[in-house]
Amino acid sequence: MDANADPKRPGYAHRIQLLEAFHTDILRWFHAEYEPDGKNQLRQRINKAVAAARQATIDAGCFQRMTIAPPPAVGGMVIQNADMFDILFDNPWGRSVIPNLADTVEQAIGVYEHLSEDTGVIRLRSPGAIDLETAIERALRPSFRRGRPESETDVQDSVQDILNSLGVRHVRDKEVASIGPRASRPDFTIDDMDLAIEVKLASPKHAPGKVQEEINADVSAYRTKWQHLLFVVYDLGVIDDPYQMRQENLKHYGVSVVVVKH
Repeated sequence: MDANADPKRPGYAHRIQLLEAFHTDILRWFHAEYEPDGKNQLRQRINKAVAAARQATIDAGCFQRMTIAPPPAVGGMVIQNADMFDILFDNPWGRSVIPNLADTVEQAIGVYEHLSEDTGVIRLRSPGAIDLETAIERALRPSFRRGRPESETDVQDSVQDILNSLGVRHVRDKEVASIGPRASRPDFTIDDMDLAIEVKLASPKHAPGKVQEEINADVSAYRTKWQHLLFVVYDLGVIDDPYQMRQENLKHYGVSVVVVKH
């Protein structure tokens, strides 16, 4: 999906239709309203749509995971960061994930409705940017198998190695976004994706709160020039909840944060 394409094109209408049908079907399953199709046919239809619904939700920036704990009186294993699409037919600890999943799907529908109406308040990442995030998540940690990075520059060098291995044309530490007398320079820029990448090293000397303050300032500056922003945070064991950091930044700022733990 090209984020720069006409937002009124039929692709968005198709995604809205897909997610609305999926939303209806999972709620029917939750309420045991199987007729007139029958239980097996309803389940089959949900299974056929689940992969596409998940991807459409991810592309909309609304994908969420869920932590499910047993009742205190029962005890047992806590299910952490569960993919709700994977367990929608399950009821761990007697609790269905479908109500939460339905909320997530509704949020994704709202994103595509904004895009189809061209309100200008929603931005979608391109498939290339999403693939790049995945590559960084997979390859960055192995690049430090011989020892943890000593500086942010070490992480930047490894990110650049990944970009080069993917054949991504980029510029390092040259493009500038100016706001008044201040000039901000992202670590990498990729013109083909209208993307700026900023690398952070979270450590005992550079705590998560400080990292988030820097992200806040960078978002304000970089958004003046680049449509899409990606923050790569390499964590030396100080970020307690990487998933929350990623989701909060996506929710409040509409930017992608990849947290890679050493």
